Amino acid sequence: RRGRRAKELATSLSSRASMLSSRAAAAPRAVSRLASRLAPAGRRFSTQVADEPAEGVRQHPAMASSLTAIGTRDIFDADHDMFRELARSFFENEVAPFHAEWEAAGEVPRELWTKAGELGLLSNMVPEEYGGLGLDCKYPAIMWEEQSYSGCTGPGFAMHSDIVAPYITNYGTEEQKSRILPKLVSGEWIGALARATSPHLCPSLPISRHLSP
Repeated sequence: RRGRRAKELATSLSSRASMLSSRAAAAPRAVSRLASRLAPAGRRFSTQVADEPAEGVRQHPAMASSLTAIGTRDIFDADHDMFRELARSFFENEVAPFHAEWEAAGEVPRELWTKAGELGLLSNMVPEEYGGLGLDCKYPAIMWEEQSYSGCTGPGFAMHSDIVAPYITNYGTEEQKSRILPKLVSGEWIGALARATSPHLCPSLPISRHLSP
């Protein structure tokens, strides 16, 4: 099953990365490496400092040319690296150049959310039957890291993908999951949390889920 999922992920990322390639300078590199790096990287470390580690060898972060270098850390594999390249390209080319403008306006354009959805960057732990990719929790972690590296705080992707969507996935009814989750994955709807104000409820629990269509 893991092998089938890896192939499906590779196919999905390849098609979605091609959409970004015309706008992002780094996307072609992600696409070209996608076909050749399907096999998971070996769980080995290298102490050799190099800009590009040898294929199948994962460098320890302290020995890499940069702490943000792709291909380091034992917890990740080649599929995670390819996803990271796509996420990094997205933040560098679709977010960072416009972030100051969005901060001044006080909002992020809705088109950014649908672009992220097209690339499989949103709610990617959502099961496949509800429109997601059914990925492990390391993929959202990569998104958190890449957004922090970009210095762009505007897009609230983490709240949307990793708090709201899991609430619905784990506690929603079948009708709610079928209706809501595909729209969160696509970016058509934006998820957020609001604190309950009823005196009969714990005021510190963010139990109200709000979706912005």
